[in-house]
Amino acid sequence: MAKKEYAGEEFSALRLEEGDFRGVLFEDCLFSDCRFQGLSFQSCRFTGCHFARCRLGGLSFDNVQAMGNSFEDCAVLGIDWAALLDPRKQDLGFLPFDSFARCTLHHCLFFHLELGKFSFAGCDLSGSFFEDCRLSGADFSGCLLRGAAFSHNDLSGADFRGAAEYGFSIEGNQVKGAKFSMPEAVSLLYGLGLEIDGG
Repeated sequence: MAKKEYAGEEFSALRLEEGDFRGVLFEDCLFSDCRFQGLSFQSCRFTGCHFARCRLGGLSFDNVQAMGNSFEDCAVLGIDWAALLDPRKQDLGFLPFDSFARCTLHHCLFFHLELGKFSFAGCDLSGSFFEDCRLSGADFSGCLLRGAAFSHNDLSGADFRGAAEYGFSIEGNQVKGAKFSMPEAVSLLYGLGLEIDGG
């Protein structure tokens, strides 16, 4: 990638490892079946891009901005999403992503984001961390949440039906009106220090 600006372009089956990108703009681009590993991005911007069947991991970002990107059947590992958004835009409710469809989002960080009614349905969020997010009405149905952590979030009205392997403090989050299904919902009681008789 030699240019500094890419708009409306398609990238297919790229395999990039251990490279550096500085001052590159990607706008309304399509990335399909790509693998980006160990790359460094500095002063770059991703706006309105779509990623399909891509694997993104071990990436480092410095002064990178992202907004309105979508992900489908992707594996996205270890991304601090809030760090990709200008704080002023974050305060206005903008997000670095528009949607995740059937994605694996392992060890991602979601801090201070406006995610009301956002759908993570069917995603694998194992090891990810949500802190101080507005997740009222968010859809976690069918998600795998092994090792995922939720701290000081507004989860009121969120849908966890069909989600698996979650366990978080219902005292450390607002959960009024949230929807859960058995038997997984029992795990929420352990955080209250209760002893549950399986008999």
